This record gives sequence, C-alpha cells and structure tokens, in this order.
Amino acid sequence: MLKDRYGNFISTTSQAARDKFDEACLLIRLYRGDPIAALDGALTEDPEFGTAWALRAGLLVQQMDKTYAEETERSLRAGAAANLTDGDRAHLAAAQAWSEGRFHEATVQYARISQESPRDLMALQTAHVGCFFTGRAAELRDWPLQALRAMTPADDGYHAVLGMGAFGYEECGQYDEAEAMGREAVWIEPQDAWAVHAVAHSYEMRGDTKKGIPWLRDSADIWAPECGFAFHNWWHLALLHLDRGDIPDVLRLYDEKVRRENTPVMLEWIDATALLWRLRLEGIDVGERWQSVASQWHGAAEQRHYAFNDVHAIMAFLGAGRALDAARTLASMKRAAAGSDDNAYMTRAVGLPLAEALVAFDSGDYEEAVEKIGPVRGIAQRFGGSHAQRDLLSLTMLHAALRGGQREVANALAAERTAHKPKSPWARTLRRRGAQLAVVQEAA
Repeated sequence: MLKDRYGNFISTTSQAARDKFDEACLLIRLYRGDPIAALDGALTEDPEFGTAWALRAGLLVQQMDKTYAEETERSLRAGAAANLTDGDRAHLAAAQAWSEGRFHEATVQYARISQESPRDLMALQTAHVGCFFTGRAAELRDWPLQALRAMTPADDGYHAVLGMGAFGYEECGQYDEAEAMGREAVWIEPQDAWAVHAVAHSYEMRGDTKKGIPWLRDSADIWAPECGFAFHNWWHLALLHLDRGDIPDVLRLYDEKVRRENTPVMLEWIDATALLWRLRLEGIDVGERWQSVASQWHGAAEQRHYAFNDVHAIMAFLGAGRALDAARTLASMKRAAAGSDDNAYMTRAVGLPLAEALVAFDSGDYEEAVEKIGPVRGIAQRFGGSHAQRDLLSLTMLHAALRGGQREVANALAAERTAHKPKSPWARTLRRRGAQLAVVQEAA
C-alpha cells in the first residue's frame, strides 16, 4: 500500500494511480484545473482505488448542487465496493451523510478524520468547506489551527492550512490575524487563491479599498490563470470598486471576469446575482444582465437542497422581472421547510423570511422587508455563506428603511456600518443619506 503526497496511506499499489491522485490533491488545494479528471485518471489506472472514489464523492457533494447527485451516488457505490483503508471508510461515510442532506454531521465527521490524521489535508479542506456552508465560524478557524500541529513550513500543503486558518480568523472578526496568516500563505505559495481570498475578505470587512484593490489586482496574473475559484476573487475586487462608487469598473469586472455565460458552477451564479442586486439597490441600470443570470437559475429553482442557493435564485428572478419564477421558487422553499434535513431548518429559520423580504422589497413594501430581515440578520450565518456575502441582507434592509422613510432604522444601520467599516466610502455615503432623510422629514 502506497502513501499520498501528505504521507497518508491510500488503497492502491499502482504508482501511476497514486501520481494521478496526488495531482488531484494539488489541484483541489489550489482550486485549479480539473481535479475530477485527475481522479478519473487515477481510477482508470486502478478501478478499485477506494481512496480516489471517496475523494471524488467528497468533492462532488461540496458543489451543493443536485445536478451532481447521480455522479455522487456512483462514486459512493463504487467506493463501497473497492479496496478501502479505515480512513477511506470514514471519508465515504461523511460524503454519504452530506449527500443525504446531513451537512452538519458530515462536516463534523470530516473534521474528526482530520483531528485523528492531521496530515489528511483533503479531510481538513472538506471540513473547512462544510463549515462555510453551515456557518460554523469558530471551527472554520480552529480546525486548521489544530492541523498545524502536525506540519512545518517545509511540508507540502502547509500554505493551504495557513490559508484556511486565515479565512477562519476573518470570519471570526480577527482581521489582523487573518491578514498576517493569509499573507504568509501567499508568500509560500502565490497561487493559493483561497489564501488570497482570505486576505481580501479582511479588507472588505473593514472597507479598506486602498489596500484591498491592489492586493487582488496586482497579484491576479499569478492566482487567476486556470483557477476555478478566480471568478470569486474577481467578485471581491468588484465589491471593493463598488464600495468606492467605481461603477464602470464594477460592470467591466462583471462582464469580463465574474460572469461566464453558460457556466455550470452555481457559486458563479450566486456571485453574479449578488453583485447585480447590490447595483440594483444603488439604482444602477444593468441592462439585460439580469435576464442572462436568471435563465441559468431557471432549472435549479426547485432543487430544495440549500436555502442559500434558493434565496439567490429568487433575487435573480426578481431582478429579471420573472415574478412567476420567483413565486415558484418560494413555493418550493415552503415545501423544503416542511422536511427534516439540515436544509429544512436553514429554510425555516433563515431562508424563507429572507425570500419573503426580497419579494416585499421588490413590490415596494419596504416596511415588510425591514420587518422580515431584522429578526433574521443576526442569525443568518445558520444558512451559510461568508460575512461578505451575507452583508447583502444588511444593505437591503438599510435601503428598504431609506426608501420606506424609516429614518431611525436607516440611521441605526448606517451608524453600525460605519463603525464596522470606518474606511468604507459607501458606508459614509449611506450615513449621509440617512442624515438627509432625517432633515427632509423634519422639514416636512
């Protein structure tokens, strides 16, 4: 039995299969190329390579998209019948739980593998992604920090553990630590797009466009080529430009970098939708862009798999003026809320109130939008995403308060925003709008 690039036993005796597996591990940690193709290459060399089947299943469930359900099930079946190590069995069990909608259980299972085998970077990375989808901020930070006990800076993949820790620090509000650890990771491996992204988050959360824009822009020639995650870092750059009011740059980045026509990657649809909604809040005409992204959401509107996705689908349909599709998705979410899996809870607790708030906002019922978002905003991490992504809720609530004449709510949210993002030009603009609303109302 051979070992992988990190020193873990794997269930093959084929050197060629191992080489392909190691290639897949590298691609996964760097978010580059096509790791599924590399795993398929390993399985061509050794169809009984259970470690490869288990990693394939784990990679597919992370897409949070039912489109991949059939391939996931095929990987799980083939893996169960293949040669397996004890670690492979644990990986397969975790992927099985994830595929059945038990996201929290699966995330903890992957973390347990990592705790017992801290050099199993694939288990750690999958647990890390699971924390992102389930809003487990403390563990997003702490599980990578635990794994560092088994590594030195000279070890293969050390940078990736630092990058994961950096993102965890950011999501816990420890921005200086996030910046320092993320920069160290990028210094070791400049192609580490996840670590680049962690540092970008630390700037976004502080509204520091002066540091954030050059951080992403000036390093893009290194992290962006062949990176499957590049669109998301470009999205972050667009957010920083939006913060400064550089609308032509935002639209250029959307058209050239964020939005790829006919992409099957749902996270790209989410980023495109979220950026367009922010522009809509500011009254920016985006032309036919809404129609294009809404068309991609059409087929996924009734998946009932992950409420975070469903809320963005409704956003896209509302932006495109497709009220019937928005109503269809809302009805699907209500059916999902009646279930018993993790998504049912996410939908009941967070997804449905937010979806209803977006519909209210779109119809001009700004008071209802404020009332629906207000109780949910503080617990929205329970349906996943990052602080930067969920900031859309606060922005929508603030704009609803401004449009609905709720000056104290608007001023409260604007004051909160400037406190959290003291360097943000957009935060200062929204604060001024709140103050102007008060002046107009007092003069009336």
